[in-house]
Amino acid sequence: MNNLIFKAEDSSVKLTFCAGIPEVTNLLPSEAKCCVIADSKVLDIHKEFKDALISKGYLIYEVNNPESDKNIDTFSEIIDFMQMNNMNRGDCLIGFGGGAVTDLAGFVASSYMRGIKYIQVPTSLLAQVDASIGGKTGINHGQIKNFIGSFYNPTEIFICIEFLKSLNEQEFLNGFSEVLKHSLITSKDTLEKLKNSSKKILDRETATLLECIQESIGIKAEVVANDFKESGERKFLNFGHTFAHGIESINYEKPIFHGHAVIIGMLMALKYSSDLNYLSSESYSLAKNAISEFNYDFSEVELDAEGIFEAMRSDKKNTDAINLVLLKDIGQPFLYAESSNDNLKKHIKEFIDDFKK
Repeated sequence: MNNLIFKAEDSSVKLTFCAGIPEVTNLLPSEAKCCVIADSKVLDIHKEFKDALISKGYLIYEVNNPESDKNIDTFSEIIDFMQMNNMNRGDCLIGFGGGAVTDLAGFVASSYMRGIKYIQVPTSLLAQVDASIGGKTGINHGQIKNFIGSFYNPTEIFICIEFLKSLNEQEFLNGFSEVLKHSLITSKDTLEKLKNSSKKILDRETATLLECIQESIGIKAEVVANDFKESGERKFLNFGHTFAHGIESINYEKPIFHGHAVIIGMLMALKYSSDLNYLSSESYSLAKNAISEFNYDFSEVELDAEGIFEAMRSDKKNTDAINLVLLKDIGQPFLYAESSNDNLKKHIKEFIDDFKK
C-alpha cells in the first residue's frame, strides 16, 4: 500500500494505492453510518466487495445506468434516500464505480446538509486518473454534460488496479485517453515512455500500469493543488475537451466512450495547433504516432462538423469566442480564443473528411 497526499484549497486529499480489493474493504470506515452510491453492474461483477459492504451495515443506493442517470431526478432520489435513513453531517458517503458515479456521488456529498464526508472508490481507469481527482462534481442537464455541479474534495480516494481487470479493452482505453492527455500537456519524455511501453500497458502488466497511473495522478494532483477553481493552469487539463464535448453532444442518443471523444478531440486540437503553425511537424507526428500505438475503435462514433461546432458554441466555458487549449510543443499548452467561426468550422470539416478516409 502506497499513499499520496495532495492539498486543494483548504483541504487535504489522501490517495491510497491498494494491492487488492480486500485491502480496500478493510480500510473503509466502520465508525460512522455510511451510504454507498454504486454502479449496480460493477457491484454484480465484484460480489465479494458488495458482500463486504453489506456486512459493514452500509446503506447501498444502486445506479443502473450511471451516465443517463446522472441527472437532477436521480440526485433528488438519493437525497430522499439518505434523508429517510436519517443520515446527518457526521456520516459518510462513498462513491463506487466509474466517473459518472463519482461525479454524481460527489455532487450529492457537496449538497447534502451543505456537505458531508465523502470517499471515492473509482473502478474504471478514467475515474482513477481523472474523474476522481480534482474535486469537480456534477450532473448533466439536458444534453449538456456536468452543467450543474460544484467543487468538492473527497477526504480519501482508494486506487486499486484489481478493479481494472474486469474492463474490456475499449473500456480500459476509455480511461487511458486521460493518461495520454496528461503526458501531452506535460512532457515529451513521458509521452515517449507511454509509446514505448504500449504493449505492456495494453497487456495490463501490473508494475507498468501502476507506474503510469501513479505518474498520471501525480500530474493532475499537482495542477489541481496549484489551481483548484480553474482560474489558470488547470484549464490546460481541458486539452481536447472542447472538441470532445461537441462530439459527445451529437452522439447523445447513442452515447460513446468519453475517452474516445477525448482522443478525437485531442487529435483535432493537435491538427489545429499544427495548422496555425504553433506545433512543429516533428512534435505533431510524435503525438499522433503515440496515440496510434493504442487500439482505439472509433467505428461507432458519429462525426458531423456543423453539429460539433454548434455544441461547442453552447459549451459552458465559452462566451464570445470559443476557448481552446492548443500546444506550442508537447508539454507546452496554451489558451487560444478562436473568434472566427468560419475558420473553426473549416478546420472541423477538413479534419472529419480526412479522419473518415
